[in-house]
Amino acid sequence: MDRIRIVPSALGVWMALTACGGQGAICLGSHCASTASAGASVAASSADSSSSAAGGSATTGATTQSSSTASSPGASGATTGHVTSSTSRASGTTSFSVRSSSGTAGRASTSSSTGGSATGTSTGTTGQASTTTSTGSSTSGTAGFTCGSSTTPPPVVTVGGVTYQLTWNDEFNASAIDTTQWSLAADWCCGQGTNLSQNSYLTGGCLELETNQSSNGGYTSAWVDTQGKFDFRRGYIEIRARLPTGQGLWPGLWLDEEQTGSTPYAEFDILELLGNDPTTIYETNHLWPAGIQVHQCVFTGTDFSGAFHVFGFQIQASQITWYVDGAETCTSTQGINTNPVYIMFDNSVGGVGSWPGAPNANTVFPSYLDIDYVRVYE
Repeated sequence: MDRIRIVPSALGVWMALTACGGQGAICLGSHCASTASAGASVAASSADSSSSAAGGSATTGATTQSSSTASSPGASGATTGHVTSSTSRASGTTSFSVRSSSGTAGRASTSSSTGGSATGTSTGTTGQASTTTSTGSSTSGTAGFTCGSSTTPPPVVTVGGVTYQLTWNDEFNASAIDTTQWSLAADWCCGQGTNLSQNSYLTGGCLELETNQSSNGGYTSAWVDTQGKFDFRRGYIEIRARLPTGQGLWPGLWLDEEQTGSTPYAEFDILELLGNDPTTIYETNHLWPAGIQVHQCVFTGTDFSGAFHVFGFQIQASQITWYVDGAETCTSTQGINTNPVYIMFDNSVGGVGSWPGAPNANTVFPSYLDIDYVRVYE
């Protein structure tokens, strides 16, 4: 995340550090191991995606620098993915696996998953940054699931060949946020908006995080986290969400490792989205307090503001993996946490000179990040 943190140094002196943001990375060795996993069996049946034998529309993304193209004519039609990578300080070969994933138009849709997969492999070159770009397919679906009408969470799921049990979840069906599980309005992050507790609330079976313009010409934003109330170390987290769109908007779903003294700790960005491009999400892991961006994948798919989608993240001892609507979109073998991680969601507003930039006259306020549920399996 291109965010400013206040972190304690080894000498106990507070200092401000800024991550290198979404423009590349400082990498630590090889990344994006070639793992076409068995997939998240929990995923597509509850996601706002559609994949059927009747076929879908093929989508081809643009390539940048060195890239490779792979086409897989699955049951949902041919999907072409582009993978772009410049490796870290040591040159090598980077592999990346993308499965076809179908998005939907509207807030939500029914879903099934029978499609094939697309795999791309690229050879890296020596450099200072590592970013992998992939493109998935998107097709229109019919109206179906809406916020608050998702199915009962399955007690057991299998993700990437590993079986997990449900240990914690919030379906946001209550009348108010459960403050025994969530804290509101952290004041250290992010952008130029002022985080207000009243900007986070439940409505219609959703957790809604609101950004708005304030009377003084500034902006207000929203933040919730589970620090000190819930965390987990290994497992799989799944979030069903609809993201906002608009220049300067900056939503994020992420995990932060509990700190122990001066030991480096991990930050996992399940996703960030820049509101001027609601079709692209950034999947990143960092190490703090040095502010090192270990690896980042850039995934372009459907319009994530037009419907609910399921975003998943798996933490194993030697690998972390990102999923969108059941499709594996990114892997990394570096910067994995040692301590438990807690959950953080925010809907922020960028400023002049920041990564997302400032809002403009076309940005609609108020704007919302809607979260239908969050489920953790261990």
